[in-house]
Parts: sequence; C-alpha cells; structure tokens
Amino acid sequence: MQQVYPFFIFLSIVGLIVSLIYVYIHIKEKNKNPYFMVSAIIWFLIPTLMATGMFLNSEKLIVSAFLFPISLSMTATSIEHFVRYKKCTLIVSAKCVSFEIRGKGQYYAPQFSYNYNGEPILMYSFSSYRKRKFNKLFVINNTYDIFINPENPNHCVDKRCFPISTIFVLIFGIIFLVFGTFVVIFI
Repeated sequence: MQQVYPFFIFLSIVGLIVSLIYVYIHIKEKNKNPYFMVSAIIWFLIPTLMATGMFLNSEKLIVSAFLFPISLSMTATSIEHFVRYKKCTLIVSAKCVSFEIRGKGQYYAPQFSYNYNGEPILMYSFSSYRKRKFNKLFVINNTYDIFINPENPNHCVDKRCFPISTIFVLIFGIIFLVFGTFVVIFI
C-alpha cells in the first residue's frame, strides 16, 4: 500500500488545482453553471479522501473516496435541477432559433430567443429531448410559450416534459451515499 502514497499525494495536488480552476470558472461565468462547483467538489474530495485514507491507513476511506464524491455530486446536481426547474415560473413568448446537441448526440436542447425587460436574450433550454421527441415538439423559427426565472432570465425551460431522468439520478445518488456509508461503518 505504501508504494502508492506518492501517487495519492500527486492526485491530491492535481485535484486541488483542478478544483480551484473550476471555482475560478464558476466565479467568472455569467450564467452560473452548478456543474463547475460540483466538479470542483468532486476533484477536491476524491484525492483528499484518498490521502486521508492513506495517512490513516484505512482502506475503507480509500474505497469511499470514490463513492462519496460521486453520490454527493449526483444528489447535489439533481436537487439543483429541481430548484432551477421550479424557479422558472414566468411565461414568455420565445422563438426557437436552433438547438444544442447534448449527451454524445443523444439529446437535443432547444435554443430560444426572447425579450425580457427590453433586453434580448438568446439561451438554451434547461430541458433536452431525444431527437425524435424534439422534432415532434419543436420547429425552428416557430414561437412557443416558455418559462423563465424572473430573477435570472437566462434560465429557461419549456416545461413540456418533467425531468424524470433527474429523479433517477437523485435515487442513484442516494443509493451510492447509503452504500458508501455502509462500507465505511460496517466493512
């Protein structure tokens, strides 16, 4: 086990540097993306827990170094999705001007152009759909009623489809958290 100590120390330093880069990007970004903060937490927690396990000579902590950050990121991201989805309450008329391909080409997110308080906004929807469903729901250059967050008009969603995948990610995040806790306490 002691042969890998330098590797854990190296991972801790790299993780700290990468997490600081993610925090910097999050601070400088106009449309605050929670994924940068979640990524910063993951990049910081994994090597930190590994290094702690190394110094305490605890294989449990080294194993949980992978389970806890992943479960926390899945849970935090899911909760943030729900909050963002629920905050989009103001209906505006928007033109679907384009789309963004997400998830290795499997999902399409519509890009809407709309005005809010006299300011033109061009933003991708928080919701994304498989190509077939996207083509049924949206036609480029047509106008649709969408929901925006009145506090942050850069967040928009069309609310035609509840993010069911977010529920699954939350459930798996909780399962990983319970399993990681079980590993640390009982094994």
